[in-house]
Amino acid sequence: MTMTSGPRVLAARAYRDGTPWWTIEIPELTSTAPNGVEIVATGGAVSTRGIPAAARELAAVHLDVGVDEVDVRVTVEAPPEVLAIWNEGARAEEAARAALRHAGVLRREAVRTLRADGYTVEAVAAALGISPARVSQLAATPDAGDALAETA
Repeated sequence: MTMTSGPRVLAARAYRDGTPWWTIEIPELTSTAPNGVEIVATGGAVSTRGIPAAARELAAVHLDVGVDEVDVRVTVEAPPEVLAIWNEGARAEEAARAALRHAGVLRREAVRTLRADGYTVEAVAAALGISPARVSQLAATPDAGDALAETA
């Protein structure tokens, strides 16, 4: 009984280096130049869509196998300075979400305090400049901490 293993899995990286082309490198596949320097298998693709096929072809040619015998997992890289901007945006977005959650807690507290002090829904709406429907919604919405306490 012959056991066949799946295709050889390789990791590759694709990046732009100031040209319109994508450079593809497969660090696991190397060869030695006549001067003794190690050369990483490198190829290119014209478009992002062409990267997976180009990476498979690069690996297959380097290993002298069919393209169906390799599975190349490509990581598309962006410049570090761009990733830093992206990550800063993610942090700012999370801070904004936290601020919105906090604002909701404060607004619910204000509505509940006025209602506990005997204000009618209409009086709360008039005092806070919101609709009576919004007053009812804020009064009925549990805070995240309340919801967690109820499930415990």
